[in-house]
Amino acid sequence: MRPDSNQSENISPGSAAAKPAPSRVRTFSSLQKNVNYRYLWTGNLFANCAQWLQFITVGWLALDISGSALHSILTVAVRALPVLLLGPWGGVLADRWDRRKLVMVMQLLMVSSSLAFGILVAKGQVDTIWHVYGYMLVSGVAFAFVQPTRQALVANTVPREDLGNALALNAMAVTSMRLAGAAISGILIETLDFQWNFFVESSLYAGMILLLVPMKTPHREDSGRKRASPMADLKEGLKYIVGRSDMMRLMLMNFVRTGVFMPLLLFLPSYTDEVLGRGAGVSTAMIVVMGAGGMTATVMISSFGFFTKKGLVTLLTLVSGSTVILILGLTHWVWIAVPIMFAMGWSQTHFIVGNQTLIQTLVPDNLRGRVTSVWHYEQGLIPLFAALTGGIGVLIGIDIAMAVSGAIAVVVCLVFLFRFKDIRNLD
Repeated sequence: MRPDSNQSENISPGSAAAKPAPSRVRTFSSLQKNVNYRYLWTGNLFANCAQWLQFITVGWLALDISGSALHSILTVAVRALPVLLLGPWGGVLADRWDRRKLVMVMQLLMVSSSLAFGILVAKGQVDTIWHVYGYMLVSGVAFAFVQPTRQALVANTVPREDLGNALALNAMAVTSMRLAGAAISGILIETLDFQWNFFVESSLYAGMILLLVPMKTPHREDSGRKRASPMADLKEGLKYIVGRSDMMRLMLMNFVRTGVFMPLLLFLPSYTDEVLGRGAGVSTAMIVVMGAGGMTATVMISSFGFFTKKGLVTLLTLVSGSTVILILGLTHWVWIAVPIMFAMGWSQTHFIVGNQTLIQTLVPDNLRGRVTSVWHYEQGLIPLFAALTGGIGVLIGIDIAMAVSGAIAVVVCLVFLFRFKDIRNLD
């Protein structure tokens, strides 16, 4: 490991002050002790705010141009498609190149594309829905490379003992910016016009680039292995995952989580309209309550750690989140549907932080980018999962489709809980 000469805040390992009191609340300890992680975390705040700002803005812009709710959903979902082709190669680059510089280059592409698209919108030259699809595909290409690399950088900016806290705070950045991005987007659309959303998005990406300039990666490890071809590197990463049963099971659990939990956000408008008989206000309330559950979970984890072994936490919260989907499919009552979203946010955040912490702790740093890119590969399957659930919903009703998928997920996750003894014991 390379020492960080600029990180004067670190306490020497041999000093008594290096041992925190067991009862001390450590909510922001990884930020307090690691100046480089502060740069990364603040940059992630900007980037996540820009991403949620983009999601909300593009959905409304597509609806304004086409008048189609389907285009409103698909223009957002299409950004995930490049992950299917490029995501694993993003992991290969993250293990071959300087991760900090790779993120900066990809963020620069995002700055340029969002600024250029905003100018086109301002000039009235975005007059067909295919322009919106094109912009989101370009954004998706950058996303495929930057997402696994940003995730790998967390472990490169904090020591191993701070990793769980740092990943919890990373999840806090995502959850809090989901709310902030939605609020900023709505205010700008109502008071100014669509182009200003893209100008703000571009500025936020630029802010992350500036924060990465002074950041260092003191916990990046050099493998010392002779450089192979990119294809050989890709095969090596996949072989590592397949060759470890615990890693394969952690990955499988994350794919199940994506297939069951993630389509929910895309279907909330249809669910609130068709099942609950309510409008956008209830849909927004459900997102806010879910965000509150996620924020509560991140504060709990970063302050006090997990309530039991991390492996068992991931299995239990996978079951509880699937149960929420089942209940949403069965209920037609707003007073149940809105409050229960708190449990969804709480469950999903506990699962993500626990699952990521285990994977990032187990994997060697020279394979971190490739393994993380496979973990994020599920992002590319979100449109497929959404289309599958949506297609069934058209045939039998969105409530029945959600109930069926939730019931199947509960059964599958219970099987995981009782069969994956090695995961239950991971901590």
